[in-house]
Amino acid sequence: MMGNIVFLRPLNVFHHPSEFVTFKTSPHLPGVELYSARLVDHAFAPHVHDGYSIGAIEAGAERFRYQGQDHIAATGSVVMLNPDEMHTGQAEADGGWTYQMLYIEPDTLLEMTGSEAFFPNAAVHDPTLALAYQRAFKAMWQAGDDLAFISSFTQLIDNVVSRYGKNAQLVQPVSARRQQRTLAMQRVLECMEDNLDQSLGIEQLAAEAGLSMFHFVRSFAAIYHVTPHQYLQARRTARAKTLLAQRNTPSDAAAAVGLTDQSHLNRWFKRAYGVTPAQYQQQIGTRPALAIR
Repeated sequence: MMGNIVFLRPLNVFHHPSEFVTFKTSPHLPGVELYSARLVDHAFAPHVHDGYSIGAIEAGAERFRYQGQDHIAATGSVVMLNPDEMHTGQAEADGGWTYQMLYIEPDTLLEMTGSEAFFPNAAVHDPTLALAYQRAFKAMWQAGDDLAFISSFTQLIDNVVSRYGKNAQLVQPVSARRQQRTLAMQRVLECMEDNLDQSLGIEQLAAEAGLSMFHFVRSFAAIYHVTPHQYLQARRTARAKTLLAQRNTPSDAAAAVGLTDQSHLNRWFKRAYGVTPAQYQQQIGTRPALAIR
């Protein structure tokens, strides 16, 4: 399933100017495909997917036939279709519908949940979960590494499965083993702190904790209340703040903490502290002097 983004906009299929369909395979987690679309006039013929189809309606409303019944998924709905189930899809509102989907191979969800989960409800109106889905989907679409992708993916799918899935056995940290898990996570924190300038992968950090990657994300979040990726980026931003206070340039600070470039640092720094690195240095008087040419 790995590959580049594929844009599907054939003239003989899409007639409305705002319609689009965009697929993106995940280079960070085989067995997962991302899909974003806005459709107005187009109607899907009966079709199936080999894996699970889990998505959220961002705007408008969709009507689809599934398991012999008609369903309507309006804005704020979460859609959950089981593998190999025939279904259709068309607009229920004049303006069409905008939505995002994750297509997940059964083996991937089996590894994650510990059993063959299924979803008895094809669509539920859950605006809070739908909004969380959209935020996580955007983060996954933009994820630059497997740690970012799998952190967002695990939390999102755990939320969906725990609320609406059946026969799933999510592996959660046992309270009696919390101290042991905390000690294992200390090794993870030390690994992060010692390698802020390096690209840290999910498998490396999970191995430090002695856990599978999905169990690692759950255990880490249970102890520290953030995902491993959120924690790592926070530590990188904090280290960059120290370097900026020591008169390092924003570009040097970004490189020193493993961020790809200054614009990457700008985004994380402003998100954490409300100002850009340059504004921070200007305010505390540590902005490096311009080089004289």
